[in-house]
Amino acid sequence: MKLFEGGNVVPDAVQLEKANFSSVMDNLKKILPPNMQLYPIGSAGKKEISSDIDVLVDAKELMTAFPTKELKLSRKALEDYFHNKGLFAARTGVSIHVGIPIGNTNNVVQVDIMAVENAAAAQPLHTHDYSDPTLKGGTLHAMWADLANMSQVSGHLSLMMSPYKGLVDRQTKELVSNDKDQIAKIIIGPTATARDMGNPTLMMKALEQYPEKYKAIKEKYFPEPVAEGSREWFRKALDILK
Repeated sequence: MKLFEGGNVVPDAVQLEKANFSSVMDNLKKILPPNMQLYPIGSAGKKEISSDIDVLVDAKELMTAFPTKELKLSRKALEDYFHNKGLFAARTGVSIHVGIPIGNTNNVVQVDIMAVENAAAAQPLHTHDYSDPTLKGGTLHAMWADLANMSQVSGHLSLMMSPYKGLVDRQTKELVSNDKDQIAKIIIGPTATARDMGNPTLMMKALEQYPEKYKAIKEKYFPEPVAEGSREWFRKALDILK
């Protein structure tokens, strides 16, 4: 098997081939304490090649497995737990990065574990349609954020997307919804569904009924190419030179 450089925290980690996703996840489940549920997010296991695996665990389950006064101390306890198992592990921010073997081999894939509240509800917010090989989850989340900025709902006149909570009130940080289908109806429009949120093409199709939002998203993320020498081309060139 040809090896590629994988995650950038775990030394000698290799990139993940789609066919190896299940074996890495099985090994991680065997290593972790019992009753800790794993919620994979991102492109790993969906794209043919991924740099690493991103996984959510529920903060309450982590603190039950590693009882401490603060979540950050439970994260530290999980890092130490991996060390005691003979695995490389390191923390950056809210993530614990650990090298998990592929099957029975000595090759390891970097797995990034993030402990968040209500992990089961947060998972769909990071699960997308990767049939388009150019899709980046970060781009979708940026589009959601812009749509939330343009949206209102009764009792909440200013909205924002929180990556691991859902749609929240910008001022009070009160949770408005963590249901992807309901969020779609609020930030896109009443006929939209969760499926529309996970694919840029479907999202733009759903937005066609809502011209103001459609125009804003299209101009920012899918601008029309400008022919060199055209009036628009000269206008843009002048804008750059200002």
